[in-house]
Order: sequence, then C-alpha cells, then structure tokens
Amino acid sequence: MRSLVAAAVLALAGAAAAAPGDIQPAALLEHIKFLSSDELQGRGDGSPELERAAEYVAAQFRGAGLRPGGEGGTWFQGFELVAGLTIGERNELSFGFGGRTARFTLGTSYYPLAAPSSDSDTTPSATLEGLPLVFAGYGLVMPSIGYDDYRRVDVDGKAVVIFSHEPQERLSGSPMNGARPVMESTLAAKEGAARSRGAKALIVIGDPTHLIDQADYTLFSKDPDAEERPIPVLRVRRREVQPLVDHYQLDSLARLIDADLVPRSMALNGATITYVEHLTKNRRTVRNVVGVLPGSDPRLEKEAVVVGAHYDHVGRGGHLSMSPERTGEVHNGADDNASGTSAVIEIARHAAAHRERFPRTLVFVAFAGEERGLLGSAHYVEAPAVPAADTIAMLNLDMVGRARGNVDVSGLEYAPSIEEDLKGAAQGRRGLSIKREGPGAGRSDDSSFQARRIPAINFFTGFHGDYHRPGDDWEKIDAEGTSQIAMLAFELAARLAARPARPEFVQR
Repeated sequence: MRSLVAAAVLALAGAAAAAPGDIQPAALLEHIKFLSSDELQGRGDGSPELERAAEYVAAQFRGAGLRPGGEGGTWFQGFELVAGLTIGERNELSFGFGGRTARFTLGTSYYPLAAPSSDSDTTPSATLEGLPLVFAGYGLVMPSIGYDDYRRVDVDGKAVVIFSHEPQERLSGSPMNGARPVMESTLAAKEGAARSRGAKALIVIGDPTHLIDQADYTLFSKDPDAEERPIPVLRVRRREVQPLVDHYQLDSLARLIDADLVPRSMALNGATITYVEHLTKNRRTVRNVVGVLPGSDPRLEKEAVVVGAHYDHVGRGGHLSMSPERTGEVHNGADDNASGTSAVIEIARHAAAHRERFPRTLVFVAFAGEERGLLGSAHYVEAPAVPAADTIAMLNLDMVGRARGNVDVSGLEYAPSIEEDLKGAAQGRRGLSIKREGPGAGRSDDSSFQARRIPAINFFTGFHGDYHRPGDDWEKIDAEGTSQIAMLAFELAARLAARPARPEFVQR
C-alpha cells in the first residue's frame, strides 16, 4: 500500500499540472490537510512525525523541480536542539537580602525559561553560590534611541534581576516602536544583553504594569522544558519575590522608567542568589528542508531571495500550549504553520513554472525549531545555501491561513525601499487588504535574517482563539485567502529577484 505522503505527492502533481493562473486554493488545502492531520501528531520538534513532515516537504520540492540545497547534496540541513528536560534530584533557589533568606520551589514558585547545556545525570548544569544581585530595569539595550539599562551598572560575574516586557508598551507614541513590542524585548535578546556583559544568571520578574503574573509555574513539573541558553534564565513568581521587590523599591523604579525612559539600574546592596540547577537535556536532531531554484540570469544568479516558513508545531501541547490544561491532546497547527509551509511549497512550484521571472536564485526553506526559539532559521543563516552576503532579502510566511480579506505585512521599517515592490505585487490582489502590522518583533523566522542585516518581510493573518490550542484545524482555513497571500508573496519575490539594485537594510 502506498504511503500517505506518496499518494499526496502524486495527487498534487496531477492537480498542479492542470491548474492555470494563480496558485490554487485546493492544492494548498491538500498540503494543509496532510500536515495538520492527527497522523502527524502536531509535528512536535524531535518527534518521528516531524520527520515525516520533512520528508513530505522534500518530496514536494523535488516534484516542483527544485534542486536540493541541504547538506551533502540532500534536501536536509540537520541541527540539534533540546526537546524537553529530565529533572534531577537537586534543584534549589534562594535569595538573601536584608538579613533574611527567601527560598523558592521548582515548579511552584520558579522555573527556568532557559537553561545551559547538561548531558550529565549526576552533575548539576549550573551552580551559583552567594552571587551578588544587580537590578537592570527591563534588561533592554536599544542604541537606536539611546536607551541602555546596562550603561551605568557593572554586572560582570553577578546575577541580574529584570522586569518582563518593556516600558511604555501600551503607549502608541513611545519611541520604543509605539505600542508594538521591540525585538530587544525578546527572551533571547535580554539574555544576550546580560550574558555579553558578563552576567552569570538572569532573573525575570513580572513587571508592575501587569496586575496578574501570567506565568504558569506548575506546568514545568508536568512538562519540563526550557530554551537552551548559556546562562540560567529564571522566571520567579511575583507573589513570593515581592518582599525583595519591596525592600529595594523596584516597582517604583519601574514606574519612573515607564514615565521618562531613563534607566534606573543599580546594585542591590546586600542581596545575593544561591542556585543549583540539575536538569538533563533531552537532545534531538531535527532538519530544515532546503530547495533551490537557480536564477535565470547568469549575471545575477549568485544572489538569492529566501522564501521560508516553519513547519514544526507544538505536538501535544505542554509548556508551548495556550491551553496547558489540554496537554496531551494533539495540537494540529493547521494555521500555525501548515498554512505557511503549504504556501512555500506552492510558491516553489509556481516559480519553477515561471523561472524566467526570477533572474536571481530563489531558496525555499521549511524551518524546524521555530517553536523552540527560531532555532531553524538561526541555524540556516549560519550555514546558508547561498552566502548571507549574497542573500538580498527574505520572505517569511507564518500563519497565513485565516485571512478573511486581510494580511499583516511587517518588516518594511527595516527595508523601506521594498515598499514600491510590495505595491506592485499587490496589484490584482482583489479583496485582500494589506496592513502594516505583524506578530511582534522576534516572533518569527524573519527576525533571524534581520539580525544579519538581511531585509526580511513577514506575512501574517493574525492571532486567534485557536493559536497554540487543539482547535487549530484545517476546517477553519480560508484557502482562497491563503492563495491570495501566496500569490502576493510570489509576486513580491519576482520583483525582488529582478530589481536592478538590492534593497538596503536600515538599522532602526
């Protein structure tokens, strides 16, 4: 009996051959149905089902006429990630301040957002004994507006306490990107800012503008997991850490920062942290899928435009679910991101059929590891199929399955010259309204390219009540709208591939 993958490939190849004009909604929906089926169990990173999805995407790239762009002439680019943790016997956290000691319990009053590597069942992955504590505001460094929480404080060899989120986050006129999140407020950016200045740990406390501590501390005991970072990053329950916050009047400092964007970082004199972390990483190898359509112009084919989408999702939920009480149910991820993956497949097929429109090379990538911190795209930009210096732009499709007449397009602030290309691409896209918004800085794989100063544009149709929940099923997909967005991305890719000069990246 033929496998479901092979049957779908043959059926879609026949459908594509008979399909005139635009990318067809029916072809997109067939991909989405397979990728978001219960059979693929939510495509969790490190799972056998994610590997089945990778093989499916590779088969589609092959059928579209692309060339393999992975390692050793294959379609795949493997990399290692951590898919879950095993909790060891000894995990301790305490703060000393004002002559007292406050102790915390893993999975009740604190949990790791990120943790350093450890493959040992017997040796702790981190041990900090009586390390001094330093308050560094929101942990932000933004040279573009002259804001730096670390400017007047020494954190070398110390532990840093910061607030979550960012100041003025609800103020539309804020120089910190208005009311939209800034890239510098992501966990990766805050950890990097602290670590690069010599910090040995980062402690995150819910900021005072949010009345409710939004973290679910008990879930860590049920589904131990964390991002992999070189230093521990701990989320501490606000209620239990409030005595330390009050002792040093940190909430008052946060409100002052929120008012005038002047950092109030300082050493917390007399405060120390003692921390023992015994968490063993469950390591897995996952794969990006990479296909290449060589450019039609020998003078320009060495330069490339990347078209990408992540194909992983959150499996059966766990700490990545927005409904943790439903952990164990399949989170199918039809919109997130079977929709974007399906669009990339059909854009590749359409581009191969119209190769003359692409003087520059197109590289199509289905990223793994996005749900665990944009790991697949971060790996790709370090080992690209076409050198990063010759990659002129990237188009990312993440959650494009619920358009209902609208699509959010973000990233133009980093590449304003692409605005005219987008306007040209939008001609003829009737019934599709383009908004200059997005999921937020650092939320998807386009940011990995922006970090390398590569212009990157993200297409997104918005969050909804099924986001990271079991209800994200194919029956709720707007296939016609997804087709419209896929064609918009196709036309933009064609214009970028043919433009006389590469777009400039503008540092904000």
